[in-house]
Amino acid sequence: MANKKRRTGTIIKLVLCLILLLLIGGLVFGYAKYNTSLRPVSGISKEISFTVEDNWTANDVIKELYQKGMIQNEFVAKVYVKLNKIDKIYAGNFTLNQNMSVQEIFDVLTDEDNAVVEQVELTIIPGEWCKDIAASIAEVTDNKASDVMNKWNDKVYIGNLIDKYEVLTDEIFNSEHCYLEGYLIPDTYYIYKNASVEDITEKILDYAEERYLKYKDAIASSGYTVHQIYTLASMVQFEAKTPEDMKLVAGVFYNRLNDDWLLGSSVTICYALYNDYHTWEDCERNPDINSPYNTYQNLGLPIGPICNFNEDALEATVNPADTSYYYFIANVNTGEMYFAETEAEHQYNIDHYMY
Repeated sequence: MANKKRRTGTIIKLVLCLILLLLIGGLVFGYAKYNTSLRPVSGISKEISFTVEDNWTANDVIKELYQKGMIQNEFVAKVYVKLNKIDKIYAGNFTLNQNMSVQEIFDVLTDEDNAVVEQVELTIIPGEWCKDIAASIAEVTDNKASDVMNKWNDKVYIGNLIDKYEVLTDEIFNSEHCYLEGYLIPDTYYIYKNASVEDITEKILDYAEERYLKYKDAIASSGYTVHQIYTLASMVQFEAKTPEDMKLVAGVFYNRLNDDWLLGSSVTICYALYNDYHTWEDCERNPDINSPYNTYQNLGLPIGPICNFNEDALEATVNPADTSYYYFIANVNTGEMYFAETEAEHQYNIDHYMY
């Protein structure tokens, strides 16, 4: 009996020793993993521009660092911040390096002297094309217009944006010239002078997403896709200037669409001409141009938006005027618009009010 008790005690001691060894081994492994994860992601020096927004928490910063490939492990970085009681990370634009450790990164981000907060204004005007916006970005930041446009036509990058923003769908790949045409909402944005194309783009799209969500239900009940509604809104923007006229123009377009008429909008010719477009007369002279944007030849909507529109145009498109008009013109000198129900009335307006 005594021998049995001794054997049982020996087994228990061995089990406890094994558990202790496993715990020690786990702690050693965990500590080694922790230290390894704090090391730089690369031994090669490469400067990275990194922006911390005003309202970001430490977790927001860590998430962005991980997405930009600056740290190896989000959880370990959070533990490091907690253990070192880091509670003040400054907003601004920082210059980091991919050969920095987690400690070195947070040494930079917690030093106010390292935060570059110089901001510039970027104003997107209603009706501008993406190439115009890219030129404006180049004027106020360190980016080249060609680099901006290349990024906006990068299918991999755009695919990532589609995953992030509900307003963007695969239909934007139908568009020519720029995949983001129609989705860069006109407004004045405050951005860092040395901000990356990605940071600038996503700042604009954050606002675009807000605008979309405001009209999401109306778009869903329209019978058209988001891309189609945005295409129509861009045409409304190009054609009209006031909210009242925009609603009437939208009503005309819907009447034509519902009755299977050609939209016959010269502004779509402007976009079809693209680099060859200089004045409204160019659009009027080229109704036979071979292009999927030509609404004189192709039934229905163009393949994508023809400009970047403001909220008035979107509001008019989802809430158009209930009208019996099928035609409209604008006086080329005053911009005043004239609407008609019949072709005869329309011709009268052309003869009397167009010039």
